[in-house]
Amino acid sequence: MKKAEKELYDRMVRFGCILCFQLGYGEGTPSEIHHIRRTRSRADSPAIPLCREHHRGDTGIHGMGRKAFERKYETTEEDLLELIQESLGYKWIEVEKGVYLGNRIQ
Repeated sequence: MKKAEKELYDRMVRFGCILCFQLGYGEGTPSEIHHIRRTRSRADSPAIPLCREHHRGDTGIHGMGRKAFERKYETTEEDLLELIQESLGYKWIEVEKGVYLGNRIQ
């Protein structure tokens, strides 16, 4: 993991669960990194911060599956990615086919 990527992940974790934020619970809910699978390698995929429940819990994306998660919360991983990008001022860019990197918006 590159230093810039680690710093971005640290910022996301400090921000807190992006779904909790969208649901009106505010910033700072303890969170972990969820990789949005666009490629086979999760290390090369964009990521969002989700709390344990929204990530691995019974009502989370891995507990319910992506489609059920999207129906329940009426949002997608891509919507949440856009929201965290706006909140932190960065954008995931594709640096080569299937490899994404977070960059600050200038």
